[in-house]
Amino acid sequence: MGKPVDVLEIDSHATVEQVRELERLICTETPFLQSFCSLNGNPGIGKVSGTTGEDLQSYPLALTQLLIAYHMLKAARIHQ
Repeated sequence: MGKPVDVLEIDSHATVEQVRELERLICTETPFLQSFCSLNGNPGIGKVSGTTGEDLQSYPLALTQLLIAYHMLKAARIHQ
C-alpha cells in the first residue's frame, strides 16, 4: 500500500515458491545485494537444526531472514 508499517506478519504456510520469488525480487531490484543473492534460490535460507539434530526447512523463517538481511544491508549501505 506504499505506507510504512510497524508490524509485518509472515504466514506460517509460506512456500518455497514465495521464498524464491522474494529472493529474486530482492536480487533484481537491489544491484548492490547481488553478491549476497542467488537468482536460482539459496537452499540454505530457512534451515534450522531440530532438537534431535535433524535439519529442518522453514519457509516462513526464510522469508523473515531475507527481509531482515535486506533491510540491514540496505541501511548499512545508506550510512557508508
